[in-house]
Amino acid sequence: MLRGARRTILAPPALALLVLVLLVGLAGPAAAGPWVDRTAGNLRGDPLYVHPAARPTLSQPEAERIRARIALAGTPVYVAILPAQALTEAGGDANRLAALVAASVGGPGTYLVVAGGDEGAGSNTLAQGQAAGLARAAFQRHPDLATATLDFVGRVEAAAGRPTATAPPVAPPPATDGPTSDAALRVVLAIAGLVALAVLASLLLRDRSARRTVRSGHAFSEVRAVSQEDLRSLADDLRNLDVDLQAEADGNPRAVNQLTRAYEHLERAEEAFERATSPTDLAQVSSALETGRFAMTAARARFERRDPPRRRPPCFFDTRHGPSVDDVGWEPEHGPPRPVPACWACMRQIATGGRPRPRRVRTGLRRVPFYEAPPHFESWFGGYFGGAAADLVAGFPLGRALDDGFAGGLNTSGGGYGYLPVSYAETGVLDSGGGITGERESDSGTITIQEDPDEDQSAGGR
Repeated sequence: MLRGARRTILAPPALALLVLVLLVGLAGPAAAGPWVDRTAGNLRGDPLYVHPAARPTLSQPEAERIRARIALAGTPVYVAILPAQALTEAGGDANRLAALVAASVGGPGTYLVVAGGDEGAGSNTLAQGQAAGLARAAFQRHPDLATATLDFVGRVEAAAGRPTATAPPVAPPPATDGPTSDAALRVVLAIAGLVALAVLASLLLRDRSARRTVRSGHAFSEVRAVSQEDLRSLADDLRNLDVDLQAEADGNPRAVNQLTRAYEHLERAEEAFERATSPTDLAQVSSALETGRFAMTAARARFERRDPPRRRPPCFFDTRHGPSVDDVGWEPEHGPPRPVPACWACMRQIATGGRPRPRRVRTGLRRVPFYEAPPHFESWFGGYFGGAAADLVAGFPLGRALDDGFAGGLNTSGGGYGYLPVSYAETGVLDSGGGITGERESDSGTITIQEDPDEDQSAGGR
């Protein structure tokens, strides 16, 4: 082997592209001239091409109306309005000119060419000669160019009858002066078309996969950011409460017990957050945070020598407000009224005619109320409210995503199952908000046994 030798390996797409270039180069001498090339180049980006020098021609409103009609057709249709000089490249035959344009564009469909008032058509999706007959009938019936063109599009759509299949472009009909040359051109163009379709399909599949990966990553980042806000909020609130409780720790064991439970669920939420790899994994984070915040609220009540709160879902308007105290009637701007759980502050606002400010989440480049968030937020919200989640946001984008439940809903992190905590929803044992004292096995899985917050533990209860 020579030390200075180099070997160049072409990737499959690059090799296919090289083959296509070579084949098109070989076919070049037999291809039509600049009128066909220019027309085909414009039709690749717009199904209607009107040359500025064409007579007769289309007005701007007529052209837009034809474009709209082509867009609604159930089969690909291309229309070119050209000067009469373009016919010289097809021996004066408008049908042959249409076939040359179709071969140059290289896509399946039906092609109509009107050059100097002479119409011609070709198609690789209809029977041979059918497109020319449809064009002839449309233009005989309507002397007006725009009306005849619209009629032609309708006739093609009716003739197609069903969505068209992808096929390599047909070659133009053979000329009387060069049958051998046209036969070779047909073979070359067919091979080139197949190679081009294969390369295009490969690139489209790669691009679609890449876009799907990017969208999935963006969705997870958006929901993860909201869960991280919730984690920080509970951690900060616990830190502030912990400072107040230090002085009362010895004389208030129940408050300390609830505070310990809150920290345990915060830790569970943090662990679930670190393990999460998709939006569905964040339901466990929300459920653990819901139970942790309830325990923190119960600890504060004990510390202030008040009765602990009832075990209820969090405030609908912002779960960081803590447990709700009752249901209130909420009348959203765009949706039917419904009862929702609310904290004291939000209840007072509604009672005085105000509207509580809902939690807003960032999606894309804007912040929206959580109930208008896209579907990938469903598990984050469902983790807080469980089975009641869909009814709370019915009629909103988030509600439609939750209609059939939410992914990640089955968890054992604590609460979060709507109007009853997870221990009741999954095991039948009501979690009244006390500290965890042990576990036992049952037919439905592991049941968490908890102390009764109303029982005096210092007296030896339980």
